[in-house]
Amino acid sequence: MEQRKVTIIGGGPAGLTAAIYASRAMLDPLILQGAVEPGGQLTTTTDVDNFPGFPEGIMGPELIERMRQQATRFGTEIRTDWVTSVDLSRRPFRITTDQGEIETATLIIATGASAKYLGIPGEKEFLGKGVSACATCDGFFFRDQVVAVVGGGDTAMEEATFLTRFASKVYVIHRRDQLRASKIMQERAFANEKIEFVWNSIATEVLGNDQGVTAVRLKDTQTGEERELEIQGFFLGIGHK
Repeated sequence: MEQRKVTIIGGGPAGLTAAIYASRAMLDPLILQGAVEPGGQLTTTTDVDNFPGFPEGIMGPELIERMRQQATRFGTEIRTDWVTSVDLSRRPFRITTDQGEIETATLIIATGASAKYLGIPGEKEFLGKGVSACATCDGFFFRDQVVAVVGGGDTAMEEATFLTRFASKVYVIHRRDQLRASKIMQERAFANEKIEFVWNSIATEVLGNDQGVTAVRLKDTQTGEERELEIQGFFLGIGHK
């Protein structure tokens, strides 16, 4: 069985940072990053303007690649293995992957989170070109534009309220006629004159062109009627896993 001193599950910024420290300490760390979203949420972001050291900004995938290069420079091994289980009941810990088993003296879990998406047409095609799951990451790029947020919980209310700092108008699209967000979050959203609620509606398709998102197609959950809502930004506020 393969023996390791340090194994890190997760290949995003946290896992790579851990690997840089471990490799510089001569611990020869192994990163198991999986194949679903290698590099984490940062790989789905276009311009990153809030990471120190890059005054002109940097693309998310490029920033992750630089982190990888820095980690491997000091001896980190990165593999795209899918971890299926971990046995923490004994030492060394045992990791089971789709490629076999690994025993490791130290285990760092840095699996992060993945934003939930609707899975509708146009969503992935315009990801980073008007579609986003992070208002704090991308809100700045929609200054004086019209955007929409999907969801009815605290996440959606936080996203919508934050976006009013930049956008000229924020639509909140919700499939029911009442929110499930906490009372204080609802009150803040209702009191914001830039936010308009689109009740009893679900998004069925994101529309756009070479320039980015232009509209979202909506379906009324009560009448079945469909219409298009003109927007330049489409934000997912339905949580993370």
